[in-house]
Amino acid sequence: MSNYIHFKGILTELNETSSHFALTCQKQEDNSTFILNITKETLLFHSTSYEHLPVSELKQGFFIHAYVHELQPATMIFPPQFSPTLVVINEEDLFYGNKVGTYNAEKSLVEADIRLNISSNTKILNAAGESIAAEMLNEQDIAVFFKMSTRSIPPQTTPQKIILLGD
Repeated sequence: MSNYIHFKGILTELNETSSHFALTCQKQEDNSTFILNITKETLLFHSTSYEHLPVSELKQGFFIHAYVHELQPATMIFPPQFSPTLVVINEEDLFYGNKVGTYNAEKSLVEADIRLNISSNTKILNAAGESIAAEMLNEQDIAVFFKMSTRSIPPQTTPQKIILLGD
């Protein structure tokens, strides 16, 4: 079971404060609103290039997938506000595969959902963007970016990029 809660919506408003950016988003399924508080620690990535995306490039209408750790404190107001660990963004509702969860190196699985075939071409980074060894991923929360997966159970993929979340 993932330690992360997944939120997705459309960016409707972007406000800058002295300490963070507040992204107001609208869920597509029920039109409810939530706010993502983006700080310098928040990881922002484009969904198809897998590259870091500066907040300055965000615009209304962008599609947002946010991952908030389940133990992250949340402000108890309406609309709900969250401080996500990772935000994946695209100009269109076009998202290749991404998965956030705990990696089990013995089984090469992220949760029980997807088997990773890590190759020499897979970029493996820590949250600061520095290259790290695949051995550092075991039993850690990671974000995986991939283009295709098999239809087997569990599905398998060769990831393009893996990011170690947290420490």
